Amino acid sequence: MTLSQQFLAAATLTFVGAVVQALLALKSGAWKQGRTQLLLMALGFALQTGFIYLRGKEVGQCPMKSLPDILGFIAWSIVLLYFLVGSGYRLSLLGLFTAPLVSIMQVLALTGGFAPYPPKGKINALIELHAAVALIAYAAFALACITGVMYLVQERMLKRHQIGGLFYQLPPIQGLASAIQRLVRLGLLLLSISLGISFALHTPVSNPKLVFSWVVWALYALITVLMWKHFTSPRRTAWLAVIGFILPFISLWIVTHA
Repeated sequence: MTLSQQFLAAATLTFVGAVVQALLALKSGAWKQGRTQLLLMALGFALQTGFIYLRGKEVGQCPMKSLPDILGFIAWSIVLLYFLVGSGYRLSLLGLFTAPLVSIMQVLALTGGFAPYPPKGKINALIELHAAVALIAYAAFALACITGVMYLVQERMLKRHQIGGLFYQLPPIQGLASAIQRLVRLGLLLLSISLGISFALHTPVSNPKLVFSWVVWALYALITVLMWKHFTSPRRTAWLAVIGFILPFISLWIVTHA
C-alpha cells in the first residue's frame, strides 16, 4: 500500500470513528454537535487532502482519471461541501449521515486499486478545471441525496410518533426541504459551468463522458424545474434527490470503463 493509499485508509477509519462516536452519543442521550464530531470530520478531511496531494504527485496531475481516484476526489469534495454548507443550513446531524457515504466510497476506491496513469504531455488547465468542477457538482448532488435521506427519516419518525434523541437533533423538516433544493441548484450550476468549459475545449459531442454529463444535467434540470414550479411535494423532492443520485453514481463507472 502506497503512502497515498495509507492516508486514504486512515481517513476512512476516521470517518467510521466519527459515525461510531455519534451513534454512541445518541444512544446514551448525550448527543451534541460539539468538538469531538467536528474534530473527527476535520481530521478525516485533512487526511483526504493528504491523499489527493500525494496521489497527484504519483500520477503527475490532478487524480481524476480512474474510477478509484474519482471516488476519492468526490468523497473529498463531499466533506469540503459539508464544512461549507452544513453550518449554513444548520444541519446538525449532516456529519453523521455524510460519513457513512464517504466511507463507502473510499472503501470502494481502496478495493478498486490505484494504477499509474499513462504518460501524458503538457497538462491543459481548462481540462483539469472542467473535470474538477464536474466532480464537485456530483458531490453537491450527493449531499442533496444525504439531506433527502435525513428528510425521509424525520418524516417517518413523525408518522410513527418516534420522538427521541435522533429526532430532536434533526433540523426542522422545512429546513431540510429547503436545503435539498439549494444543493440541487448548486450542483446544477456547477455542472453547467463544467459543460460550458467543454464548449471552449471543443470536446466532441459523442464523447461518452460528455454524453452522460448532459444526461445527468437534464435529470437535475428537470428536478429543479419540478421544485421551482411546486409540481412535487417536499417528500417527493426528497425521493428525487435520493434516487436521482443513482444516475451520476452509475455514470462514473460507465464513463471510466468506456
